[in-house]
Amino acid sequence: MPSAAPGRYDQRMAEAALWICAALALVFVINLVPAFMPSTWMVLAFFYIKFDLPLIPLTVPGAVVSGLGRLALARGSSAFRRRFMRHRESDLDELGGFLDEHRRVVAPAVFLYALSPLPTNNLFIAAGMAGVNMAWVLAGFWSARVLADTFWVWTTHAAFHNLGDLLGRGVSGPAAIALQLASVVSIALLYMLPWARWLRRIARRRAPPAADRLS
Repeated sequence: MPSAAPGRYDQRMAEAALWICAALALVFVINLVPAFMPSTWMVLAFFYIKFDLPLIPLTVPGAVVSGLGRLALARGSSAFRRRFMRHRESDLDELGGFLDEHRRVVAPAVFLYALSPLPTNNLFIAAGMAGVNMAWVLAGFWSARVLADTFWVWTTHAAFHNLGDLLGRGVSGPAAIALQLASVVSIALLYMLPWARWLRRIARRRAPPAADRLS
């Protein structure tokens, strides 16, 4: 009889581990998709509420796995560029080179962006297309998403009845659709406009004159 309670505890831990693994698998998949998927925190919140899972063991790996999914999305966009966008490779390489030259700014900028409710799919697609060093992008993303996902899952009262409800509500409504469309438009603008040239021009204007640097 004394062994019954530990047995139930072990069973509960095993079930929680299985549901966390299922949540992480779904998080990875939705972060592979370029657009029109629910946010990672919504998926984590669904499993957190429905299966009464521990918060930190769910959200911290969830943030890490979401970054790995986004990394795979970035690698896919890089392969897409090499296959279908050869006439734009020089411009995109120039943009990637500019961002790598200013890599100290990349991680903080990604951190601030990833704290917002804006979709991050466009960010990783752009980074993959431009060939940016993904270590800096992931550092900023993971730092932000561990905090943000934990906060949103912990404070949410949104209950999803099933996965279909989650996937539908995550991308329905005028605001969600507008955000996703804006994300798609931003990728198109990355392809069409000479960002590297503009950024270098701005950097030159802000740089101190040569005489000041030598003094």
